[in-house]
Amino acid sequence: MKKSVIIVTIKNRLNHFLKTFPFMVSQYGRSYDLVLVDFHSNDNFQEHLLKEIEFRKDTFSPFLDKIKCVQLLEDFKFNPRKARNLGASYYRDKDVVFVFSDADVFLGMTYVDYWSEKTKEKKSFIATRIQDTKASFLTSRAHGPSRLRSEINYGNFLVHSNDYFTINGFDENVGHYGGDDDDIYHRLKLSGLREINPHDSNESRQYSIVHGDEERLLQLEKPKRVKTADAFSKIYDNTEFFTENSKFLELNYRDNNSKIINLYE
Repeated sequence: MKKSVIIVTIKNRLNHFLKTFPFMVSQYGRSYDLVLVDFHSNDNFQEHLLKEIEFRKDTFSPFLDKIKCVQLLEDFKFNPRKARNLGASYYRDKDVVFVFSDADVFLGMTYVDYWSEKTKEKKSFIATRIQDTKASFLTSRAHGPSRLRSEINYGNFLVHSNDYFTINGFDENVGHYGGDDDDIYHRLKLSGLREINPHDSNESRQYSIVHGDEERLLQLEKPKRVKTADAFSKIYDNTEFFTENSKFLELNYRDNNSKIINLYE
């Protein structure tokens, strides 16, 4: 049974994190680490994180091995693709399953174990969405892939670490909101993996705090939502699974611009 690594990115979302953190540390059935990527928050996140760990550590799952915090040393505008790559970079050459989630997501107690079991190296990855095909999208242009329900987080997904590094992670060349998850799903399929989706919202085993776009866009490099048709036209036109735009995965850049701290083990 492979170890899993939950990677949660955050910048100035303390209000959400305090509500969802107990669900991150209560995963049951599989050994895992929790990696929190703090993209230089300015809301006293670090102070509150230490207090939460101290307050809740007697309730932590026996399967939780470590809590680590990756700290960005410079105050950049938030880019979730860069943040996810940064967290993953600290597990390069490790044989693990990456579990990407967000600070506003409540994870069911068996979420990590259930979906990690279905994540197979060189075979499959997990995406929480209803798929669409290139053909149907080009025919109708009405919509691309969609959410299971409004409260089920679209961006939660799992992939083996080696498959993630094979495609060079997220394309960091996108600073706006929308399309980044679909881009990496498309490239993972181009690399030969099969996408697995929950049959319904109950099987997804997670849900998120529902909030408007304003809270999402406020911290972004480019505070706008991309048009669906534009995003998917670009995604489907791409035929290469490897991206060159992954600076935060590079070890030299990582080591010069961030640090990682073990907070619990």
